[in-house]
Amino acid sequence: MGSALGVLIAGTGVFGSAPAWAAAPTFDTPAAQVGYGTVTLTGTATANATVTLREAAYKWGKDATNGSELSPATQFEDDLPTTVTANSSGRWTIRRTMDSGFVWAVESGGEYSRIVQAPLKVGATFTVTSTGAGSVSYNVHTSPDQPYFPVRVERQSGSTWVEVASGVTDGPAGEGGATPPNDDGDGNAEFQGAATGQPGGQQTYRAVIAETGNAAYASAENLITSNTYTQIVNVGGSGGGTTPPTTTPTTPPTTTPTTPPTTPPPSTPAVGSVQFTRIVYNAPGVDNRTNKSINGEYVQLTNRSKKNVNLKGWTFRDAAGNLYRFTGNYTLYAGKYLTIRTGKGTNTAFTRYWGKSYHVWNNSGDTATLRTDAGKTIDSCKWTKAGKGYTTC
Repeated sequence: MGSALGVLIAGTGVFGSAPAWAAAPTFDTPAAQVGYGTVTLTGTATANATVTLREAAYKWGKDATNGSELSPATQFEDDLPTTVTANSSGRWTIRRTMDSGFVWAVESGGEYSRIVQAPLKVGATFTVTSTGAGSVSYNVHTSPDQPYFPVRVERQSGSTWVEVASGVTDGPAGEGGATPPNDDGDGNAEFQGAATGQPGGQQTYRAVIAETGNAAYASAENLITSNTYTQIVNVGGSGGGTTPPTTTPTTPPTTTPTTPPTTPPPSTPAVGSVQFTRIVYNAPGVDNRTNKSINGEYVQLTNRSKKNVNLKGWTFRDAAGNLYRFTGNYTLYAGKYLTIRTGKGTNTAFTRYWGKSYHVWNNSGDTATLRTDAGKTIDSCKWTKAGKGYTTC
């Protein structure tokens, strides 16, 4: 699968009529997106003209040759507008969430821009932990949070890499898909396990994700491209330890890794420095009150600042007063996110569990409020109708 981003296909033909003064809109090459998140789309049009985004997931739009073949983008609840007005200089800006590869164009005054294909590169958090002499455990949590991403965990041995494990991420496949065979029922898109017989001392491991296609989600049909993440661990007995988790692809280091940062004391960062970036308030499938269904509800918190934040004592709650509290130290690293699922489960480095035996978030409307240990409101997220079952706040 190619790793090039921003592949472009020129649009052909002019459809519809437009005033003589109307300039055909243009579409700049969007920045590369890694993992689930929002990308900023820009271009030009006639000054003060209305510009409408047209799109399709790559699977359904890859054969389009003109923007007229794409559907107008839908503005979901709490999403940013998909129809905007170009400024007095003729520039337009639209922000759009990516959870897969997309095909985009814009329309203005009956004219269409070129078609832009925007791949999504797989994001992930990758951790390896020494669990004893010659033993390690590993966890790969992908972004987007989807099953069926092919994963291969390898250990560096001289100038080569030795495979430790391979498979696909688990988690519920959702509508129209089969459940992965290794699904552990916690609702996470993860590939995890343990390995024995590993050499002692400092070892370098890597996770290669989506290198080969898969007919479900992680495939060329969805314009999702591969990525590699590297971790270092001191394999041994009780003295073994790991470096802090990272989501930045790296090459195998040639120097001794730095000491992991210590947990900072609880602090009061600025409003908006930690944000709700995704709340799934309507779990996939029927709300049958099983733990798996309840864990289909989750909150995602992202550290938008450049500093690590200790969430000890922080809380979030819904409008009815249901409260989740971070009772111990938890460092949310700068730029990283944490998922809190409503049901029961075993906490991991990147997923925590509320422990509820019922669904908390109201589908028809609710408000989530995040506060520090001192009661300062840092962020809130509100929805007023069922919509698509989740909000990106």
